[in-house]
Amino acid sequence: MEGHELLESSEQAQHAGNRRIGVTMALFAAALAVVTMMGHRLHTEEVVLQTQAADGWAYYQAKNSRSQMYAADAQLAALQGAAGAATSKTWVEKAADERKGADEIRHSTEELDRETKTIAERATRFDEAEVFLEIAIVLCSVALLTASRGFWLISFAGAAAAVVLAALGALSR
Repeated sequence: MEGHELLESSEQAQHAGNRRIGVTMALFAAALAVVTMMGHRLHTEEVVLQTQAADGWAYYQAKNSRSQMYAADAQLAALQGAAGAATSKTWVEKAADERKGADEIRHSTEELDRETKTIAERATRFDEAEVFLEIAIVLCSVALLTASRGFWLISFAGAAAAVVLAALGALSR
């Protein structure tokens, strides 16, 4: 082979390698878009659940306060003797109903808090996957700039970590 033929075949091999790295970067970028979207959706769901939990705790507090108010009213009515006994009984029943309702709300709100925590953990897995995909893309860029195949190969480790983290985020409940 002559010199110019060797140079051409070297350029073609390098061009093919660059094309592989470029395609890899594009695939990593597409995966990054999916992982980012999933993370954002989970964070939005987390905020919605946090808002519902905050509303639940406010409702619980209102029910609890009302229960205590009815109990205090019952005690005041009982102080009026026989005339207040019937009224006192009514207020005691209302206080018990409010307490029961408050307890039900507390249990459902505690469940919302647990669900919110689970969603937040899943979102964190997607955030971590996003970071590893970004690192993989940077390593591909370095491989293109340095013409070093090693950086390209190392980028697959970051992508593999991202796949594992995204799977954990998607599958955990």
